[in-house]
Amino acid sequence: MELLIRRMRQEDLDEAAALEAANFSRPWKREDFAASLDMRERIYCVACLEGKVVALAGLICSAPDAELVNVSVDSTLRGQGIAAALLKYLFDEAAACGISDIVLEVRSKNTPAIKLYEKLGFKQEGLIRRFYTDPLDDGLIYWLRKDS
Repeated sequence: MELLIRRMRQEDLDEAAALEAANFSRPWKREDFAASLDMRERIYCVACLEGKVVALAGLICSAPDAELVNVSVDSTLRGQGIAAALLKYLFDEAAACGISDIVLEVRSKNTPAIKLYEKLGFKQEGLIRRFYTDPLDDGLIYWLRKDS
């Protein structure tokens, strides 16, 4: 099966919302993704297998920085490099728009995500106690800086 990575489109919205709902206690809704597609400062990409959205990721851009706000991968396909490939594509899209540095928050207990971000070059630069709810968890702040 060949993985196709591209910008999110209107026809992806139902699958994107379903994927988000399957993965998060406070998921983005279809309307949230739809609104993001119309905003110039947002970049959303999807990874598709056999025509089905299996992963998504998004950035809110404020050049020269951006915030990684969504990363969601089908639970049956995790650990296969899909998120890494999707994020590399997304970051290339961002660089073409003048983005040099990217920040994100991640649950302190989300070890697989932390390992992925560190593998991609992110470095922890902060901690926000009790940042997440459902369940309660600290948030770790990571940066990917072009000049580091």
